[in-house]
Formats: sequence, C-alpha cells, structure tokens
Amino acid sequence: MSSPRNLDTIATEGERFLEFARRDPGRIVPQYPTWSLTDLVTHLASIHARTIAICATLPRERVSASQLPEGKDPFDWCEHTLSAMVEALDEADPDAAVWAFIPPHTVSTWERRMLIETGIHRWDAQQVFEEPAPLLPIVASSGLDEFTHMWLPRLGDLPTLEVIAADVDRSWRFGAGDPITSVTGTASNLLLRLMSRPGAELPPEWETAVDGLATPAG
Repeated sequence: MSSPRNLDTIATEGERFLEFARRDPGRIVPQYPTWSLTDLVTHLASIHARTIAICATLPRERVSASQLPEGKDPFDWCEHTLSAMVEALDEADPDAAVWAFIPPHTVSTWERRMLIETGIHRWDAQQVFEEPAPLLPIVASSGLDEFTHMWLPRLGDLPTLEVIAADVDRSWRFGAGDPITSVTGTASNLLLRLMSRPGAELPPEWETAVDGLATPAG
C-alpha cells in the first residue's frame, strides 16, 4: 500500500508551495532566473498531472509532462492536480509496473519522486520571499536515496563522495570505490547542495558539477 506519511507530506508541502506562490505570482524564482512563480506553478502542476495519468493508465513507455489546459488558470490547475494526484497515488497499487525514470519501475517510484519534487519546489517558492525552512527530513532522505540513480549519472566522472546526515543518522555513498572525503550536514543541506541550491559545502569537483543541475526534471 502507499505510504500515508508520504501522501500527507506531499499534500501539505504542495499547499505550502501554493501559499508562497500566490503571494506574488510574477516574482522571479532565484533557482530558475527565466521563470516566474507562475511558471513554477505550471511546471509542478504538469508533473503532478503526468503522475495522475501514470497511476490511471500504468504505461510502460515514457510519458511526457502534461501541458496547461487552454484557458485554465495555472494556480487552479495546480490546486486540482495536487489533490487528485494524492488520491490517485493512494488508490493505485504501489507495486504496479509502470514507466519511470529509474528503478524500481513501479508506482512507488512516482510516489517518492512526487514527495521530493513537491518538497524541493516548496523550498524554491519560499526562497523568493524569505529564508526558506529546511526540507523536511522525509523529503531530504528520500532525495538522497534517489540521487544515485536519478542524478549521479548526469554529473559525469566524479570521485566517490560520502555524505553523512547527522540529523537522521544515515549516510550515503555516491560513486564506486572508497570515497575521497566525507561531508557531514543535515539531510536538507546535503540534498539542497547536491541539487544546485545553497547548502552543505562539497569538494571542488562536486561543487562545479552540481551547479549543472539547475534545471528541473521533466
């Protein structure tokens, strides 16, 4: 069955995201300098809408992100897709086979992906106005779990790195072989920096590489 904790977090982080975005929809998002908050809302709604479709049709081939329906307000669309997606994930079999970016190719992977996507974009929207609250531990830990398969292949040939999240008492190793160094921080600060946002200080080779992850996953 789906994780009630994951679904509750997606719902609450999505609501917080919309709350911040509604403050000033035309404001530019520091993480994406060519995007306004309205653009970020449209992006997140499109990702949520694709997840709804995946839960409904269980596709085995890649599904593109959905487009804003003609005449639809982006904020109304995002509010609708958020609630409909949480319901769709709750009703779907998490072990059902579907297309996904990374293994396991099941609905459960989309549950985790939406937890991370929604939580990180809440951080992005809050950053527009104030010092953002850290990523929730469940979001950050899930993102670090996902990082090896989802993002590490995009970074090129890097030395192995170990990261230690003291607040959740867990560690992760990115790469093969012995790590060149270990970086300790909160799970939030570690994932934020790995996702090209301000956070824990990484080795120089990694600092340069992660700055290339400045575009959202679609």
